[in-house]
Amino acid sequence: MIGGMKKAKEDEARPKSMDMISGLPKEILHRILYSVSQKEAVRTSVLSKSWRNIWSTRTNLDLDFSHPNFTRSKQEFLTVVDKTLQLYRDQRLYLEEFHLSVSLLGDYYSDRESVSLLDKWIPLLTSMGVKEFRLSILSNEFVDLSSVVFKAESLVFFCLKKCKLGEKIPENIPFGTLQVLRLENILFENEIVFEKIISSCPLLTTMWFHKCRGLKTIKLENKLHKYLKHFTFIGCYTYVNNKLMVEIDAPTIETIMIFGSKIRFGEYQFRNLKSLSINWWLSSCTDSIELCIDAPNINHFEYNGNFIPSISFAPTSNEWRSSHVRFYIQDVQDARLWFVELSKLLQALSPSEISLHFVQFTHYRITHDREDVLVHDIFDCSGNGPVAVEHLELSFVDLSASLCFLNGLFRICCPRKITQHLLMRGGSWNEKQLIEYFRNIRERRDCGETVRDLEDLSVECFDTSRQQWQPVQMTTLLESELRNISRIRYRLKWSDQACVSSFRKIPTFFI
Repeated sequence: MIGGMKKAKEDEARPKSMDMISGLPKEILHRILYSVSQKEAVRTSVLSKSWRNIWSTRTNLDLDFSHPNFTRSKQEFLTVVDKTLQLYRDQRLYLEEFHLSVSLLGDYYSDRESVSLLDKWIPLLTSMGVKEFRLSILSNEFVDLSSVVFKAESLVFFCLKKCKLGEKIPENIPFGTLQVLRLENILFENEIVFEKIISSCPLLTTMWFHKCRGLKTIKLENKLHKYLKHFTFIGCYTYVNNKLMVEIDAPTIETIMIFGSKIRFGEYQFRNLKSLSINWWLSSCTDSIELCIDAPNINHFEYNGNFIPSISFAPTSNEWRSSHVRFYIQDVQDARLWFVELSKLLQALSPSEISLHFVQFTHYRITHDREDVLVHDIFDCSGNGPVAVEHLELSFVDLSASLCFLNGLFRICCPRKITQHLLMRGGSWNEKQLIEYFRNIRERRDCGETVRDLEDLSVECFDTSRQQWQPVQMTTLLESELRNISRIRYRLKWSDQACVSSFRKIPTFFI
């Protein structure tokens, strides 16, 4: 009897303990829903009565017409958005983030209605306390929203995708508190419009522009952007737009990423700059780009492109963490000059730990003699010795071309690790040429022949099952079919006098 009463009490207490979360204050429930998607938030309405309407009053809304879960018409979507925002306004609810993706793919009249509703909704965001606003337009054309999108005050984060911005922008843009500006696939009627927007954001710390058209010069000035830390520009095309220039005169900047635009640094010393990433592709091999920068505290440099740029760092630059350089090889007629230019770039990057990656497409190659350069001096006209390279990666379709390429490369650098990526299976004979190349060097060294400053050479294969590198004998590789091997890595140990590098050796993180 006593046992039965005890069990009854436990059963009576269980539902209360199971629904403890529902008894939490609404503010905490909102915080719980803040971290889940809109779909997951709506699904919580079936948990209990107290959860039924919580999702519709949470502090972040993500309403996306293009989402596959929304199967109703465009008009029904607009009605949902309108009623939801009206509910927030009527109940004086706080809305921290509002993400809206709306379609303008209908006819002229339905599009006008959508723009009219945007004109109604956006000013409401201010009274709701919205700090982050993301607006994405689904349209085949660039619809002019100049008079619509700049009506939300007190924003800290603003992201706008796919529209046109022209002369209809308001005289006073209320972005005095904006810190992050992201513009993607925007058509600017002229540069004056762009300059007016960024000059209305005195507290900006982050600028991010992707596929923005109608620009020729982007000026980042110290007097206008005193707090700017992060800048990203990704152009519309793969190749560098020679008509577009990013001029940087904001010494507070910490990270820069440039894809498809020229860049010019002012006369300031950029003491805060920690990371510089550049992606340059030139449509003509006769073009060239030069860059000089005074960044004494730079920590990371990255370059991707199909040509060797002329980049120099001021003598005030200290040692920095890493430099990652990836070249996509095209036809080079003057191989000697190409290697001299590469040597100059490596000398400029020598204060850092350098990683080099060369990618060769099928019909591109560097013609070079097959002279055994490991027993000859380098031809660098500057008189400097080879530069220490921590990691060299070769992604060659035609591995026979890589042998001549290495002959030139060994004159200007001393790689500690060389990884061979087998992009296309061209037959085991083709793939084994590089293995044979290094085995010959190893045998000559073992026989007592002097191979310039090379003290040791070993080879490893990547074990995909164990996800780690395993040592292997070169003879074993030459006798195998290499079918299950995706990567081969060579380790080279050079004498201390072999390489030029002011970089202090620190632990590396290559797998």
